[in-house]
Amino acid sequence: MRKSRADASIEIHLDWGDTMFETGLLIGLIIWPISGIWLVVSLLRIILPRWRRSGIRQSAISAAVFVCSFVGIIVCNQLLYLDYGLSSRDGLEEAQAAKKALADAESARAKAAAEKKAAQDAQRKAEEEARQAALDAERRKRDAEEQAARMVAEKAAELVEKCADKTMAFVMSQEFVRRNLKAPSTAEFPWYTDDQVAVSTKPGCAFRVIAWVDAQNSFGAQIRSVYIVDMKYNDDAGTWMLTDISIQ
Repeated sequence: MRKSRADASIEIHLDWGDTMFETGLLIGLIIWPISGIWLVVSLLRIILPRWRRSGIRQSAISAAVFVCSFVGIIVCNQLLYLDYGLSSRDGLEEAQAAKKALADAESARAKAAAEKKAAQDAQRKAEEEARQAALDAERRKRDAEEQAARMVAEKAAELVEKCADKTMAFVMSQEFVRRNLKAPSTAEFPWYTDDQVAVSTKPGCAFRVIAWVDAQNSFGAQIRSVYIVDMKYNDDAGTWMLTDISIQ
């Protein structure tokens, strides 16, 4: 239940009053015996003629301080009782204990409220972090999917480019032909632009190359042969595979 401003003001006033009366009582209890000792010393000084005049003056001052401090002790003590709603010392400790218990209960309520607020803040922070983590995970997943799609598209484009590269097919056909010659080091091939060179593509990244080669036979004579090479590019292995060859 929330306290009104007037109730809070009264409570602050009472707390301040308790502190003031208790402080006044403590000061009085300190000054009263000191002033009593001062009064005794001053009365002893009256006996000596040399210090009689100053002793009379200090006796008057110390007596006044002694009486005032005693009166202050009584007044603060009584006001302290009245502030607790008491007319005597009976029940003062119980009243002080009850007030302390009330203050402790109020402090406990404030602490519980602060802990509840801290728990709510921690829960909100945890929920926000969980939402942010979910968003980050979704973004990473989306980025990974986009990257995978991009890699697939790039690979597909690269494969299309390789499957349409007739020049490379013509170069690779020469390698396959050399492997089937008697004297591969003597082989001479035409340029790709030669009229007798024909390179065609086939489904499945396959090619057919028709061209000629000049090479020495078993007798050392340089003769020209026409060859037909069917081959295929294996994208998974990144290699060329011969499917058929004919050299005439």
